[in-house]
Amino acid sequence: MLFDLQSGKRRKVVQITFGTLAAIFAISFVFFGVGSGGIGGIGDLLGGGGGGGGDASSAFDDDIEAAQAKLAVNPNDTAALSELVTLHFQAGRQAVDENGALTTDGEQELRLSADAWNKYVKASKKNVDAGIATIAFQTFDALGATSFEEARVSTSSSEALNAVNAAIADWEAAAATNRILVERQPTSANYTRLAYYLYLSGQTQAADQAADQARKAKGANPADVDAQTQQAKALGTQLQEAIKQLTKEQQATAGGGATGGGENPLGGLGLGGSSGQ
Repeated sequence: MLFDLQSGKRRKVVQITFGTLAAIFAISFVFFGVGSGGIGGIGDLLGGGGGGGGDASSAFDDDIEAAQAKLAVNPNDTAALSELVTLHFQAGRQAVDENGALTTDGEQELRLSADAWNKYVKASKKNVDAGIATIAFQTFDALGATSFEEARVSTSSSEALNAVNAAIADWEAAAATNRILVERQPTSANYTRLAYYLYLSGQTQAADQAADQARKAKGANPADVDAQTQQAKALGTQLQEAIKQLTKEQQATAGGGATGGGENPLGGLGLGGSSGQ
């Protein structure tokens, strides 16, 4: 169904939530894109791409085929799986449009990188390389941002709901990958980053615990940690409220309720910022 613009309260909830969430993406990587692990976010992934599109990404085809040939012999070859994590990530990094956004091919490459990562974790019995975990984190981070953007421009509540749920799943995966990095380097920056993605994915209790660990970490500035996590906590709560509203919209349509109409209340927002009005 088209978004219901007749309810001012409902429209306000969705606009504020997604508008504010879009704004925090613009600043979040200033907070979380630094640290002992050298881990960046969506800016590192897409901003670092050459904008070469499919032709640039195809440069990795031969190496990908070679890694796949190794897996055909041994599906649990961790070296080959880690190669695929990296190669598909690099291919996706190149497949961006003139605005630095992932193309459909780029998103597919990152999905393949994520799939290789999941197989790698299983095959390695969670004894993973921190460098590969860093690449996996950046992959899930980019996929989450891409799914969120799809939700922002969706023309129906069902499309927006599906896209937002996909973003939530990617943020959950980013958080899970961050846990591995925290175990290797329990710094305040890593704990703060973990809390951020846990809040966005609706795992508030676990996020609170990570934020507390970030405050207690050696050399931490509790005030800085609070500044970086409390906004994410509020956004996570607002996002869950918006998802409930979108779910009600979808259920109303399935039950033959009023369909509403008008433009997408998320239209005009972007990852570069929003008024949130």
